[in-house]
Amino acid sequence: MSAYDPIADWYAAQTRSGSLRRFLDHLARGLLDMAGDVSGTRVLDAGCGEGHVARLFASHGASVVGVDISPRLLEHARELETREPHGIEFVERDLGKGLPSHRGAFDLATANMMLDDCEDLAGVLGGIADALKPGGRLLLSMPNPYALAARGKVDDYFASGTLSQTFGTDQAEYRVPFYYRTFEEWVAAFRQAGFLLRSLVDVPPDPGDPHLPDGPVPKIMLVELIRRAT
Repeated sequence: MSAYDPIADWYAAQTRSGSLRRFLDHLARGLLDMAGDVSGTRVLDAGCGEGHVARLFASHGASVVGVDISPRLLEHARELETREPHGIEFVERDLGKGLPSHRGAFDLATANMMLDDCEDLAGVLGGIADALKPGGRLLLSMPNPYALAARGKVDDYFASGTLSQTFGTDQAEYRVPFYYRTFEEWVAAFRQAGFLLRSLVDVPPDPGDPHLPDGPVPKIMLVELIRRAT
């Protein structure tokens, strides 16, 4: 079971109208800006959750397939798709096991704050690469490893491994796994999966969003990768 299943109802509500909405929407629009014109393209939204990024890209003319391991989050995604159709297909699948039904099918893939939740990073990146056409792009948002160290989230920059992150309200707190990796480990994983780094954008702080605090190092970055042709 996905670690997000027990908090799926709360997480979907926070994404749509709560404290996470501004943060995730800001990143999703950053990914869309990085993508450029997506009309007529086939897009894989990896780790789609309740469908936030998938709906944004579909509203700009993309044909989108959203994939997630959490059945409960996908229930939320499909329920909203039924009420507000965008032509999105939602698939329950562990991308670490690949997506053979869509091999080489996509021009573009997105992963919005998702890869740091993956214990099997190599498997998930390999599954995404396999679903992309040669030369296809993967656009992702991810925590800046240096920022995690600068903000005291890790005691030792080089001590990669499993951490946890806390979501919560005044009434309850929810903890989910989080896998910290150094820049070197991230780049090595991208390269091993057959991706080349094309661009990197630091996300500046947002005074109105506590999830994007000011600090000496940007908290989040957007990364554009290209799947090698061979």
